[in-house]
Amino acid sequence: MTSVAEINNFPFETFEQLQAAVAIRSFNVGVDALAAAKWSDRFSSKIKQAMVTALSLLLLAAALAAIVAAFVTGDYWLIAALPIQAGTFYISHPASPIRKWVTVAGALTVAAFIDLLLNGFLIAATLVAYAGLTFAAVRAAGYIANSGFRKALLSDERLFLEAYSRGACTVRNNQSGRVYSA
Repeated sequence: MTSVAEINNFPFETFEQLQAAVAIRSFNVGVDALAAAKWSDRFSSKIKQAMVTALSLLLLAAALAAIVAAFVTGDYWLIAALPIQAGTFYISHPASPIRKWVTVAGALTVAAFIDLLLNGFLIAATLVAYAGLTFAAVRAAGYIANSGFRKALLSDERLFLEAYSRGACTVRNNQSGRVYSA
């Protein structure tokens, strides 16, 4: 395939038409999160790669802090932060089938944290904060990778065609909801 005109049942005859439709938000390009992460790891700027690495290290440091704090304070409930982080990490992925519910839950962690903190439940508040921190870090890393990949796809027809043919991206009509995929 050398142009979008060669894609069967595709709503655009030229790549420029696709770019224009995305620019006015009548269409959207969706990306596979794993493909975006792989692309980001290889081609994204050093600053963006450092940001994703820093988010990962933040989660590891937080987990280590929970273990240390549990043994220093003798409050072993803090060890529950590790499975909370693991579970939150797993379900917070932007491509999760329950992503909308997880987003609501992630936003509610702020209110739950404040409520627990103000009511004197410090350990429970800390555990909720671990869930919120993990949610935010996973979503931020996903956003960095996905937006970079999407931007690259919309600036390079050859890359778009390759990704589309492999199923690494889709095109969605925002009015009708129809999704175009390979």
